[in-house]
Amino acid sequence: MSTIIHLVRHGEVENPNKIAYGRMPGFHLNNNGKREAKKAGEFLKDKDITIIYTSPLERTFETANIISDSLKKPTRIVHKYELIEIEASKWQSLPLSELYQNKYFELFFTDPDNDQVPENLNSLGKRMEKFALELCTQHRGQEIICVSHDYPIVLLKLKLEKRSLEETQNLRVDTGSISTLVFDDNCKLIEKKYRTG
Repeated sequence: MSTIIHLVRHGEVENPNKIAYGRMPGFHLNNNGKREAKKAGEFLKDKDITIIYTSPLERTFETANIISDSLKKPTRIVHKYELIEIEASKWQSLPLSELYQNKYFELFFTDPDNDQVPENLNSLGKRMEKFALELCTQHRGQEIICVSHDYPIVLLKLKLEKRSLEETQNLRVDTGSISTLVFDDNCKLIEKKYRTG
């Protein structure tokens, strides 16, 4: 029996100063982000979802709450640290216009094992893969939702597909998008789908 994990990237965030907000508190969904979350909920509403896991950051649990309101039965929401945004303290709070001039941001993309960044591509990929396989085992045969962030979702997909982690530089998942991963009885990825936000 298949196990299905729907990875939802949180909706668009209110960010008037256009900064790299990373794990900073106080960043909430804007009106468009709320619409994106509602759209994701509409898509998922007829699925037999058993639980929703979410990163502990505001934008993700706001997205999870909106999705939960759309589901056909009450669904528990559980915060999981494993789904949190990448640790980006070396470039967090920088204006987006300056982000690509930051040497640590560049190292994050170009060297998967770099130890000068707080969390490199390899460690983020391992964190996400380990958690996904734990969920697959724990929820075998079920359908669940995980609300997370761009890089954690991209890295998980690359790890499971055994692709180069450096592809992260050219891959994104849209806000409000749904990346659906289907696993077999041995928690091996057998199918993947992507729905834009």
